[in-house]
Order: sequence, then structure tokens, then C-alpha cells
Amino acid sequence: MAQKAYVRATKPALIVGIIAIAAFLLFGIIFFFFLMKEDAGVGMIFMVFWIFVVMLIGGVLIYNLVNYGKNVERNVAEEIVVPDVTRVQETIKTVDDFADGLRKLESLRREGIISEEEFKKKRAEIMERKW
Repeated sequence: MAQKAYVRATKPALIVGIIAIAAFLLFGIIFFFFLMKEDAGVGMIFMVFWIFVVMLIGGVLIYNLVNYGKNVERNVAEEIVVPDVTRVQETIKTVDDFADGLRKLESLRREGIISEEEFKKKRAEIMERKW
């Protein structure tokens, strides 16, 4: 049965992200005031959008940092499905058995233990198997 896992940033990564977001927010505010002095309408609209997006990202980071040790499912994290290890191991074993069978067959042909016709026939059988 597949299990669920939640991938999220570590505490140090969240702190670094918050610091970076603070720098982007400061940049946006300062640049907004420069654009306001120049009466650049389009630039001011862009900076309002910039500040809004930066604050949104910062809010998510702060929310995750404050609720870090609490219920993981409620944190903003990516949910992934962890595959069943036994199923993956069976698939790997099947592929390994398939490859080993072809290698052994090739070795028998090279050593002259089986003929070319026997090699082709057995190889066709191996290739028809599910792998």
C-alpha cells in the first residue's frame, strides 16, 4: 500500500527565505517611492503588484515557520505518494533476472555450448517474457 509523505522546507530554509523576502519587500517599497516622484504610473502599478506578491510569499513562509512543529498536513507542503518498496524491489529483480538471463545465454553461445539457432530461439523466448 502506498504511503503519503509531506515535503516541506526546513527551518533554516524558511528563515533564509523570510530574510530574502524582506529584502525584496524593502526594494519594492523604495522603488515605489522613486517611481512616485517620477510620476511613472505603469511602474507604480507594477510595484504594487510586486509588493503584493512578495507579501503573499512572505506570509506563506512565516505561516510555515510558525506552524513548523504542528500538524504537517495543515502546513503548506507538497503531498507526495511514496511507492510501495516491495513492489519497486520486485520490478528491479524482474529486470535484473531478465538481463542476467540474456547475459548467460550470450555467454553460452560464445563458449560454443549452444548453437546459433538454439541461441536465437531461447533469446526470442526470453524477449517475449514480461519484464
